[in-house]
Amino acid sequence: MIKSAAAPSTHDELRSDIHPTVWDVNGGPDAESFRAAMRRVIGGVTVITTRHDGRPWGLTVSAFTPVCMDPPTILICVNSRTVTASDISRDSRFAVNLLSQTQLHLSKLCSRAGEDKFLDGHVLPQSSLPERVTMPVLRDSILTFDCTASDVRRVGSHLVVIAAIEGVLASQSHRPLLYGEGRYLRGVALDDASICQGAGA
Repeated sequence: MIKSAAAPSTHDELRSDIHPTVWDVNGGPDAESFRAAMRRVIGGVTVITTRHDGRPWGLTVSAFTPVCMDPPTILICVNSRTVTASDISRDSRFAVNLLSQTQLHLSKLCSRAGEDKFLDGHVLPQSSLPERVTMPVLRDSILTFDCTASDVRRVGSHLVVIAAIEGVLASQSHRPLLYGEGRYLRGVALDDASICQGAGA
C-alpha cells in the first residue's frame, strides 16, 4: 500500500503565510545575477605581483584559493586582457600578496582599470628576501606566496592559473583587509568577550 506524504502542519502553513521568503536576488545563469550574488561573498583582499618592463606591477584580484597541500598549490583567476595576465603567460611567475588593513591604498591603486600599476616603493628590496623568493613582495602584507604557473587555461574572459608554491613569507601578524558587499571591511573575532556579551544581552 502506498502511503501519502505527510501534510504540513498548521503551524508550518501559518509560518509560511506570515513570513514569505523574499529574494533580494532571484535570477538564472546570467552575469548580472551572478555579479549581485558574488557581492555577498566576503574575503581577504589579494594583490598579484609580477615584473613588467623590469619593474614590480600589481593587480587586485578576488579569485584566489588554495588547491591542495601536497604539493602546495594555489589557484588564481585574472582578466585575460590585463598586463598581469600577459606577464604570467610570458614568464609563468607571480606572487600572491594577502593584504593587511594598512594596505587599503594599494588595493585601490591596483584595481584601477586602464592605469599604470607599478609598485616601486611599495615592495621589499630583493636583498632582504630569501633567494628562493624572486617575485615582488609587498611591504606589510599578511603573507606572500611566490609561485610558478603549472597550468594556464582560458575560461570566458579570464585566465585560470594553477600554480606551485616556490616560497612562503609571513611577517608578524597584521589585521586582514576584507572586501564584500561592494566595500572594504574589517573583521571582529566572534569569541571576543564584548561581542559575546552583546549577543547574549
